[in-house]
Amino acid sequence: MGSPAAAGGEPSGLHQTLSQLALEGQFSGAVVVRGSEGVRFARGYGAADPFTGLPFKPDTPVDSGSIAKPVTAAAVLLLEQEGKLDLDRLVRYYLPEYPHSNTTVRHLLAHSAGLALEESPEELAGKVNAALIADVGGSPPLFPPGSAFTYCNLCYSTLAMLIERVSGVHYLDFVRRRVLLPPGVRLRPKRLADWRGRAVGHRRTKDGKLQRFDSWEGEAFYGSGNFSLSAKQLAQWGSEWWKRPLTAIRAEATAPAIIAGKRSGLSWGNWYCAPERSRCHYLGHHEGFHHMLYWDAKRRISVAMVTNSTLAPAVHQRLQRALVAFAENRPAEARREIQQGLPEREAPTGGFRLDAGEMLAVKKSGSQVAVERRGLSYPAYPTGSPIRYVPGLDGYLAGDEEGRLHWITLYETVVAGSLGAASRAHRRQSLTNSDVCFPPITDARR
Repeated sequence: MGSPAAAGGEPSGLHQTLSQLALEGQFSGAVVVRGSEGVRFARGYGAADPFTGLPFKPDTPVDSGSIAKPVTAAAVLLLEQEGKLDLDRLVRYYLPEYPHSNTTVRHLLAHSAGLALEESPEELAGKVNAALIADVGGSPPLFPPGSAFTYCNLCYSTLAMLIERVSGVHYLDFVRRRVLLPPGVRLRPKRLADWRGRAVGHRRTKDGKLQRFDSWEGEAFYGSGNFSLSAKQLAQWGSEWWKRPLTAIRAEATAPAIIAGKRSGLSWGNWYCAPERSRCHYLGHHEGFHHMLYWDAKRRISVAMVTNSTLAPAVHQRLQRALVAFAENRPAEARREIQQGLPEREAPTGGFRLDAGEMLAVKKSGSQVAVERRGLSYPAYPTGSPIRYVPGLDGYLAGDEEGRLHWITLYETVVAGSLGAASRAHRRQSLTNSDVCFPPITDARR
């Protein structure tokens, strides 16, 4: 188990809570909390590689999953600020080989380019970014670019190529130098055998056996994922959001993306942000890996969690909310979050009133479920339980015995009855404050 750093005081109760979760087999990973004074908490729990017994430490490398996306977005916004890139230009202006003629850079940032999601390792094995773009070939977009949302890994792999084309610098060098990604962060090796000392993704089968649920072999693309980074490095990058040069792009990076004139749940910087936009977070998910980076520029808090053990869906958001509460020195509220969990029933369909009259609709067609919010539709993906997860809103959907909807994000908790039902809707404040975030385990890479 990693040792806590001396700078500042440890959040009260955090180590005890994580130790208990690790003892119960509910958590293996690392958590790092930084403040303006430096590292306040840095510990690892459980096994980074349960098949060899390698312990998890705060500096253990993990598969980043989609944590790479806000890094890529920050680089794009920095190039825009410097006048080297125009978000409203067609992608083909910078990358003539891009297959769709009506897609702009802004469409890529907003996940509104209409590119299909990759669903298998075979689709990605051995392919660099240019090969993935070539694979799109003559296939038309799923919808007119800019008209709808679909979570898009290839959008961010394309943006990485665009960064290189505009800057003349390799992607990794650029994000290290210009957006202050810690120098120890690197791109994962193509061969997993060459990636030493890293965490191995895993899960338990129904009969209790340990099973690999790991990074995919042969991956060579970047921009949308595939960083090798640690909780310590992730927290360090989070702390850069209250310093220059990232403060220079923070206003745009935290502003809601606009799709077809409607506010997306994600920002232009690929963050989920609270309404005042001084605190934001993003997640990385791939197979057994699930990570969170949260930063609050006003309080000057950065919280990084990495895990390799397939957290139960009912625990994901509650644990993340608890970590923020611990970092803000609210241990009693943090412990209550851990104890609450989520009911594990299918979410009811219909319309639901959330706050100040805002509506959320849950729709089902066959086995497909979608959430509509502020005029945009977001697929809700199964998580291996009746709970569903909604990329683009960072919300979890569940139902209870009374037929009510349970909707939870990092910034809000809603328990609501259908507008057509007799049950009454009510809303509870989030632990972080009374603000509500209107802004992803599901697909191949989140």
